[in-house]
Amino acid sequence: MSYSNDLTSPLWQKKRLEIMQRDAWRCQLCGTDKNSLTVHHLYYIKNKKPHEYDNEALITLCKDCHEATHNEIAKISSLISWSIVKKGKSFNQVNDVLKTGGLI
Repeated sequence: MSYSNDLTSPLWQKKRLEIMQRDAWRCQLCGTDKNSLTVHHLYYIKNKKPHEYDNEALITLCKDCHEATHNEIAKISSLISWSIVKKGKSFNQVNDVLKTGGLI
């Protein structure tokens, strides 16, 4: 099953409603309750289904804030990648350092 199919599953829909109810049906960034609401994963774990995350890993965002969040994440990822390349490090080296809590 693909990730987009996982988002249509009853298990995800139930989890999604739990998170929105917990967050009082408001975007947790801008506070609106007028814009279309989504549930954002704060991080992803390989092979984990959307509904398998702890509630603390999920947050209600409006459509605009959700899109902006993903745009900012992409920018940050690019900056980190550039920093790694500039320092002559491989991604495996950086991953090993980060796993132990060290600095790049």
